[in-house]
Amino acid sequence: MNVNYLVLIFTSLYLGGTFLYYKYAKKKGMEFRYKPFYLLAVAILFVLSIYGIITGKQFF
Repeated sequence: MNVNYLVLIFTSLYLGGTFLYYKYAKKKGMEFRYKPFYLLAVAILFVLSIYGIITGKQFF
């Protein structure tokens, strides 16, 4: 399996879980405790993996 696909899977799971936790915290009135730097880094990895899959280049 290409590394880009593995990065895409793991970043998708992380971002999806973060989004679900955000919705849950907002519904319960709790504080959302994720650091923006980590979310930005994971989002950049997500975009790079999608770009690598589309172009056929392996970035990782």
